[in-house]
Parts: sequence; structure tokens; C-alpha cells
Amino acid sequence: MDEGLSPKLDLDKFFEMTADILVIAGDDGYFKKVSPSFCNTFGYSEEELLATPFLDFVHPDYVAGTLAELEGLVRGELTIDFENLFRQADGTYRSLSWSARPDPETGLLYCVARDVTELNYTRRRLQQIYDALTAETIFAVTDCDGQLIEVNDRYCEISGYTPDELIGKTPAVLSSGRHPPEFFEEMWTTIASGRVWSGLIENRRKDGSLYFVQSTIIPMNDDQGEVSNYLAFHFDTTRHVQVKRELSKTLQMLNLTGEIAKVGGWEMNVADGEITWTDETYAIFGIPRQPGRPAPTHDEGLQLFVEEDRHFLLSALERCVSHQTPYSLDLRIRRQDGEIRWVNTSGYPNSVDGQVVTVFGAIQDIDERKKTQEAYEAERMKSIQSSKLASLGEMAAGVAHEINNPLSVIYGSTQLMARYLEDPERMVSRIAEIEKSSRRIERIVNSLRKFSRSDEGHNFERHDLNELVREALILVDAKSKRHMTALTYQSTIDDAWIRCDEVEIEQVVVNLINNAIDAAKDSDDARVDVRLGASERGFELSVTDTGPGLPDDIRERIFEPFFTTKRGGEGTGLGLSITKGILDDHNATIVLDEDAEHTRFVVTFQPWLDEEEAA
Repeated sequence: MDEGLSPKLDLDKFFEMTADILVIAGDDGYFKKVSPSFCNTFGYSEEELLATPFLDFVHPDYVAGTLAELEGLVRGELTIDFENLFRQADGTYRSLSWSARPDPETGLLYCVARDVTELNYTRRRLQQIYDALTAETIFAVTDCDGQLIEVNDRYCEISGYTPDELIGKTPAVLSSGRHPPEFFEEMWTTIASGRVWSGLIENRRKDGSLYFVQSTIIPMNDDQGEVSNYLAFHFDTTRHVQVKRELSKTLQMLNLTGEIAKVGGWEMNVADGEITWTDETYAIFGIPRQPGRPAPTHDEGLQLFVEEDRHFLLSALERCVSHQTPYSLDLRIRRQDGEIRWVNTSGYPNSVDGQVVTVFGAIQDIDERKKTQEAYEAERMKSIQSSKLASLGEMAAGVAHEINNPLSVIYGSTQLMARYLEDPERMVSRIAEIEKSSRRIERIVNSLRKFSRSDEGHNFERHDLNELVREALILVDAKSKRHMTALTYQSTIDDAWIRCDEVEIEQVVVNLINNAIDAAKDSDDARVDVRLGASERGFELSVTDTGPGLPDDIRERIFEPFFTTKRGGEGTGLGLSITKGILDDHNATIVLDEDAEHTRFVVTFQPWLDEEEAA
């Protein structure tokens, strides 16, 4: 030490420069000196720390232990890595690890503290992860020679051995004899070099039965960087392997039968999306079968369907997996040569212990049949348009009345405006009435124009079912008033997005409500209730009337073409049959609620699912 520097000055500089927490405390329970890093860490000034008994900063749960440690220091004992919680200025606590030495001559305590808050948090997180892994997986630890030194309960359960029968032995006690020597040589070469190894192992239980585990073995290094232990995590894949082997046997049979019937077969593993095709499926898609090359993955298979049809397939697959609901869809594919053809694809769930593990089905080329149906569809669209025009004719008188009312308001307001030239407030009021009435006319006309639009084919887009119902209510409002039938609408869904042709779905709603008004108009409490809600099957739209109901002998015929319960001249007989046809095109359903007190039709729509949501 230079003679020009005092010990106090050197100590001050040391306290100021160090990043560690340094403290000098007295046996009277107060700090005598603290480093600036102490103040910075906990947010106190030096004066606050020196003026307050240091036990006041210690968390109540750690006061007793801190007092015991202080008593030991007073007796001349050393403190090494003692941890407690120290309060910050904002009221929160941080973990400190203390090491201290007493000075017998002065009675002072010289202390160094490390902030171990983050370190303790990391330790707890690692312990939680370790506990979770060892609890949820088949877990074992071996020494560097491969002898088992730790196994968990699941390791013992699947192998049939007790811990005492396993500890001290190598995993070779589970050997099935099914793997060649090169298999384990490659494994040991990998992990001995410090690299992680992963693979499928077939083992033999104590009772002689076989099982499969997907294994990951991780080398653990000591302080010198040498491998000291191996951690092994295993996942039971016995059922998965058995299913794949059974499928391989049946695939040969399916290939033979499918080639004769011109029907392809397929199966998808739900867990990983792996797909298996029969030979005829390759032929339908126009993809050459290459030995050793797997079928397209789930995502690749979806790309073989035209973009407009993928939503239907994704939605059907999702329901098949989540609700175990089979499906059959007519969709378009794009063959490898670019040709677009129609196919029918069906899917069925295969469940194990209540969970769908695979989905299997058939695919058939129906392009020729579809071309015939398209000709029929053109004629059916003409019938739909005719039905729509009939509905427009029925609504014409009521709509004219609805438009005449706001027109009268507009005419009257313009007549009065000349009188209010000197009265701005009344003038603004008249203008507001004109604007309100104009908007009402515009809304009615726009709804009529959209409803009467004639499109060739379908125009499927994303639409809010709430908005479509409200548009339909505008069109039927005049009829409900003319027949003095109360019309209510209630929705419990804010966003009811579906994929549809908005004009056709609006026509469905108009037809159902018009029919309900006709049924209810002569009842004492003439009312039609329209409700929209959600269920496990999708979005449910119900239309209920207070009419006399449908007799049992005609309930089964209500969806037949040209069948009607209305009096002569009141209906075309096309309404419900056309309604059902439109809903079939939209992968939606309509049923008559047999348990309802009054006539209640329920239409179920599938929610809109984009590709990411469906996945």
C-alpha cells in the first residue's frame, strides 16, 4: 500500500468500485457501511439503510434463521452461503446469499452478498421441468458404463421389473433380440461422442411380451466436460406400431379390391398426419406410384383439391376427429396433369379408448356422373329463380306500402320546408326526417335488388349469418305487418361466419319465415320467433311459428317437390324442397323439431374454418 493512501480511503474506493453487495454491520443490529451496489439493487439510500435495523428488511419467514446465523457470528463462527429474503424499496423481496466473517477486536461483521433471485428461479423452473419429464415419460438414468442408477415408476410398469431388479443392470435386460448388433453399436457411438440419439426400440417385458418405445438418450457431462451419465426418455408407441402393421396387411387386400371396383382407399394418422394410399387412389389423382416413396402428407394431400373445395374437406375432417362424425363429400381435385375432375371422398373415425387415432375412407372418380348432374342443376336453378320471383310477387304489395310511408314523409317535409326558411331549427329537423326516410327506402330497395339477383352457379364467400338473417327480415317485415304477425329475432352469437352463397341462404331464410307467417297468421297469438345460437353441431338457426302445427301423416312429405299444405293459389309447393336442396349444396341440414310444441324448423350451418384454424 502506498504510504500516501489511508486504509479508509482504500476501503471507500473498493466499496464504490465493486459490483458485489458489500456490508459492514455491527453487533448492535445496524449496518455501519454499505456498498453503492447495495443501494442500487434495493432502491434505498445509504442513509435509509444505516438508520434502520437490518432485521427490519428481512422477510418475516427468515427473521428467526437470520438471528440464529447472527448469534453464530457473534460466537466467532463463519457464515457461508446463508440465504434469506431482503425487502426492496418497492415492497418486493429478492433472494440474497450471505457469506460473513466477524472481527473479534472491533465486533464488526464483514459481509458479502450475492443476488441469487434469478438463479433460484431458474433452479425451480429446471426442477419443475425435471419433475414433469420424469412423471410423464418412461425415464431412466445410467452411469457412463450404461448401468441403470435411476428408474421411475413408469419404467417399471411397462417393463414389469421392480427397481431392485433393474438398478445395477444395463438396459440389455430388456433386449427383445429383434435388433441387429449394428443398431446398438450406432447408438453407443453416438451418445459416447456426446451427441443425442433418438430411435424406436423394441423391448421385451419380464413376462416375455414385446413392447415398443420411441427413445431419446441425452449424454450429461461433468465439470471437466466428460460424459458422466445418460438420461433416457421413452414414449410408449406399442399401439401405434401394432396398428401400422395391421394396416400394412389389410392394404394389400384393399389394393386388389379397389382396382376391381375403381375405388381408392386411404387412411390418415391423426397424431402426425401421415397418410396411406391404395394403388387405385394414386391412379385417381394421376400420380405414379413409386416404390419406397410414401403417400403425400396431410397438407400435401389437401393441395390436390381445388382451393374452393378445401374448406369443406377441412371442416368435415375436423368434425370427424372431434365428434367422431363420418362424412361423404363430392369435391374437385386437380390431377397431376392439370385436369380437374370430380371425386366422392368419404371418411370414418377409428377410435381407441374413446379417442380418434386414425381416419380412413374411400375415394371414387365421379366426374361423368357430375357432368350429368350439372345439366340437372341448371334446370334446378331455373326452378329456384322461379320460386324467388314468386316470393318477390308476394312481397310486392307490402314492399310498396313500406316504401310509400317514407315517401309520404319526404313529400310532406319538402312541402313544409318552404315555411321554415326563416326557422333554421325546424329546417334542420325536416332535413333529418328526409334523410332518415331516404335511408329506409335505400335499405329496402337494396335488399330487394340483392334478393332478385340471378347468378349462374354458386358464389360461395365468407358471410355473417346474423347479417343475412337481418336482410331477410327486412324483406318479410311488410308481410308480417300485413298479417298482424309479431316477428322477433334473437341471436346469442356475435360473429356467425359461414361459407355460402348469400343470395341463396337469404332465400332460405325468407322462405322459412314466409311459411311460418302463413301458418301463424290465423292463430290467436300470431307470432314467429327466429333464433340463432351455437351447438356442438355448428350454428343453429330456428324458425318457430304459433300455428296449429303439422299433422303426423304429412310430416314425412314436407320436403318432397311440389308438396304443399297451403290452400290452392297460395303457394308453389317448391319452397321446402328448394330450401333443402340449397342447404344440401351448403353442407347444411334442415330438420323439423318433433319435440317442439309448435312447428319449429332447425337449420344447422357449419362454421367458417380457414386452413390454419382447421389444422
